[in-house]
Amino acid sequence: MPDLKDLNNIYLIAAFIIPGLIISYMRSRFITGRMEKFSDAALGYLTLTLVYYGFALPLVGWILTFEQGPVKTLLWWSLLIAGPVVFGLVLGVATQREWLRWIANKLRLRMVHNTPTSWDWRFSNCQNARFVMVTLSDGSSVAGIFGTGSFASTDPAERDIYIEELMDVGEDGSWSYREEPAGVLILAKEIRYIEFKKEL
Repeated sequence: MPDLKDLNNIYLIAAFIIPGLIISYMRSRFITGRMEKFSDAALGYLTLTLVYYGFALPLVGWILTFEQGPVKTLLWWSLLIAGPVVFGLVLGVATQREWLRWIANKLRLRMVHNTPTSWDWRFSNCQNARFVMVTLSDGSSVAGIFGTGSFASTDPAERDIYIEELMDVGEDGSWSYREEPAGVLILAKEIRYIEFKKEL
């Protein structure tokens, strides 16, 4: 690990680690919201930084044409901070929309899925409100609407879910709204499985 007391090492970390860290952070906002420990992900940050610099190389050449001064300093900081933010946003959107997977499928290539669990994948793709039925550990079930006012935890240690509006399910399988709308929070230990019904 570089000695952080050495000014030159601080510049190296700022130049080769921080852009990758920012890119990874912005990208994670579109997937699971989680990031790896710095010690485990440092090599990944370096790799992302190098890829980013590969795309930003024309900008580096352009910035070098400026005389030393506040404008050049501002451009360098924009390259180190604003550029990675934009690059991370683009990667995040591309990952969420699965553009790279679409390209790989066209080329008949198989990619490992970037979303770590089916829980993360299913709830990250709930763009429209839909009916859900949660079967609890005691065998009973809870039905309701999972929409914009609902929430599913992205913390792998606590997979709780909040359903914004409960519904009643009749013996014939028909769903009906309650007279007084109410939401419910269901803890992870109470969930056996979740059924996703049709969209509203």
